[in-house]
Amino acid sequence: MASSLRTKLRIAASVLFATGFFDAIAGRFLFQTRGPGEATPRKPDPAESDWLDLAGALHIHSTYSDGAGDVPAVMAGAREAGMVDFVLLTDHNTQQPLRDGWEARYENETPFLLIGTEVTVEHGAFLLAMDAPPAWEPTKGQAPQIAIDDIRTNGGFPLVSLPFDVKHPWRDWEATGYDGLEVLNLSTVARRHINFVSLAWLWPIYRTQGMLSVLRALITRPDQALARWDSLTAGGVRQMVGIGALDAHALMKIGKRKYPLPSYADSFRAATTHVRIAREDASDPARRKRAVYAAFRRGRCYFAFDCLGDPGSFVFSGIAQENINKTAVPAVQMGERARCGTILAIECAGSPALIRLLADGKVVAASYSGRLEFTASKPGAYRVEVYQYAGRIGPIVLGARPWIFSNPIYVSETS
Repeated sequence: MASSLRTKLRIAASVLFATGFFDAIAGRFLFQTRGPGEATPRKPDPAESDWLDLAGALHIHSTYSDGAGDVPAVMAGAREAGMVDFVLLTDHNTQQPLRDGWEARYENETPFLLIGTEVTVEHGAFLLAMDAPPAWEPTKGQAPQIAIDDIRTNGGFPLVSLPFDVKHPWRDWEATGYDGLEVLNLSTVARRHINFVSLAWLWPIYRTQGMLSVLRALITRPDQALARWDSLTAGGVRQMVGIGALDAHALMKIGKRKYPLPSYADSFRAATTHVRIAREDASDPARRKRAVYAAFRRGRCYFAFDCLGDPGSFVFSGIAQENINKTAVPAVQMGERARCGTILAIECAGSPALIRLLADGKVVAASYSGRLEFTASKPGAYRVEVYQYAGRIGPIVLGARPWIFSNPIYVSETS
């Protein structure tokens, strides 16, 4: 797809002025006092063992579109990475891999495969379409609203892809009906960091430590996408699912040359989206597939930079105060609704780590202990961010790196 003059100028400005590099440096330092959530948290929900955490590599391209490898190569990369439970293949404007039976070939393997598509709309932007029937095939180049309606009419789950990408930004925020967005897109992060300053820094890292170390160095908080997500969910009224995506092609284009970087395996090691499904749904492939898509639709998921450490111990849930001593009452999960007075609890192993609880994008509680509890007394969309850090001097956090981002629990006057 040929880039417009406007797009070329935007990319040139990013390269010349190195804004992404300086944002990354600034983001390594945080100021965070201990918040009101530092109290001793309640005992873990005994039903927590009923849930299974599955890590997914989302938004992957194969030779069905512009990826470097065929489907077996993609899945071999996932096995090599060793930390992915499933892969979501999303080749451009086609579900032909689904009709060709690739999902069925991997349904009894680890990792297993799910197939959606990335739909090209006007202005060079994209939508991610999940859970659409095999017979459906998108129409390329439609107006965003028409494309969204088409996905939904056919039973799919539409999300805005690459919302703040340097090359392919989403412009049509007035469109309605999409169910979520890629809050994190690894390709967007990489494009923002390709500049003269960062290449001088990243090239020696690549030569001495390898690509995964480069990807770790690129880790930054997706500020624009998070701000948009918070504005869409403000007040806890509207549900909007956030995911972390890779946009993995196993190749990178710089100028007119293509380089086989990063590999599928390196991309899969970098970041994933974790879904929570009932443990009983994991034994049967058909039930597992339905459960994974249901978790996405509900927002029962979080995304993480797994290359910093295994986030599988992360739990974010809530329970009404009157039910605090009742063992038979299920906890409220991410993506679900609760009423004011719900006690929100976060658990996250891995030290040192800073936990931040945000309501409509503003920090309302924080903890350095790996555990946090907070009573949500006001309506809002409450979500969690977890940072690893190198050290701290009082409230000044040094070497901070964003690690985990949860979907919200939506709190209202009446649930």
